[in-house]
Amino acid sequence: MDAVSTHVSAVPQMPGKTSRSGIEQRELQELVLETEAQLRSLGNASILITGATGWFGVWLIDFLSAADDMLNLDLRIAAVSRDPERFLAKFPAFSGDSRITWIKADVRELPATGDEYSHVIHAAADTTARPGSNAAAQLFDTIVDGTRRALAAAGPNCRSFLLLSSGAVYGPARAGSARFYEEDAETADVSLLRNEYAIGKREAERICAVAGGEGIPARIARCFAFVGPHMPFDRHFAIGNFIADAAQGQPIRVRSDGRPQRSYLYMTDLLRALLAILTEGSVGRPYNVGSEICFTIEQVARCVDRIVGGGGVMIEGVQSDPCDRYIPDTTRLRTELKCAQHIGLETAIAQTAAWYRAQIRTQMSP
Repeated sequence: MDAVSTHVSAVPQMPGKTSRSGIEQRELQELVLETEAQLRSLGNASILITGATGWFGVWLIDFLSAADDMLNLDLRIAAVSRDPERFLAKFPAFSGDSRITWIKADVRELPATGDEYSHVIHAAADTTARPGSNAAAQLFDTIVDGTRRALAAAGPNCRSFLLLSSGAVYGPARAGSARFYEEDAETADVSLLRNEYAIGKREAERICAVAGGEGIPARIARCFAFVGPHMPFDRHFAIGNFIADAAQGQPIRVRSDGRPQRSYLYMTDLLRALLAILTEGSVGRPYNVGSEICFTIEQVARCVDRIVGGGGVMIEGVQSDPCDRYIPDTTRLRTELKCAQHIGLETAIAQTAAWYRAQIRTQMSP
C-alpha cells in the first residue's frame, strides 16, 4: 500500500532515545538535516508560535528546539498557550529551556508584549467546538479574533507570518473533481453552524490578505489530514480512533459504509511543508498541505488492522455521499517549493502506533 518510500538518512539510529516530547529522536534529527538550508535562514530568529501546546504546536517546538541544538541557530521562541503549566507538567524536559518564553493567554486576548518577532506561526484554533449553545460562535471568534491578535503581535519587522488554515475552506467536494485545488472557489454554506470552522478559516485568510497589503508578509498553509505522534486518539480523527482501537486489540468500528475517501500525511512531512512555506513561500499565496494518495476509509481501517494487529474491522454505517472525499492537490507545493511527501501511509501508521503503545506502557508503569 505504501506508494511513497520512507526517506533514509545518514543519521545513526538511536533505539529508545526520544525527544523532549517523546518523539523518536532520530525522526527529528533526520528532518533537521534534510531542511538544514531553510533552518539556517532562521538564524537568530525570534519566533512567536500560537497554539504552542496543541498537536501541531508540540511538534513545532520540539523540532525547532532540536534544530537549534544541532545547528546552533540562536533561536528565541515565544510559545502561546492557555495552560502552559499543564504542558510543562506533561513534558518536563521543556522546563527551564531559556530559549522558550511562555505566554499564558487565550489567543483571542493575546497581549501586546512590546516584543518584535521576526517570524510568527499562527497555529491556534481548536477543531473541536466546546460544549454549549455558543460553541460555534466561540470557535469562529477564536479563529478570526485570534488571527487579528497574532498579526498585531507580529510587529513591524516581521519577516514572515504563517497562517495555518485548513482544506475545510473549500467546503464539500464536487462531483467530477477528485482533488481540491487552491484556485477552487469557497463553497461552505455560511448559514450552517457546522461550517463555522471553515468560514472562520476563510475569514482568517482574508484578514491575512489585508495585512499583506499593509506590509506584513503573510503566508498561508491550507492543512488537510495528518497522522503521527501526539494526535488526538479519541476525537473526530478517524485514523486516530482506528489506531487506538487496534493497539488495544479491539475491533475497528467504521461508522460509515467505508466509502468516503481520505488521505493522510505524516507529521514530519507536515513540518517540512510548513518550514518551506514559512521561509520560501510567496506572500498571500495559499499552499495545500497534505497527501494526494487517496484511500477509502475502509482501506485505511483494514490497513491499520493489518499493521497494528487489531481485532478486525466492522463496517457499521449507512450509505455515504459518493462525493465525500477530502484530498488535496499539492502541485503548487511540490513544484514551487520542491516539497514532496516522503512517508507513506503504512510507515506512518506503524510509527504512530508504536508511539501510542509506548505512551500506554508509560501510563501503566508504577
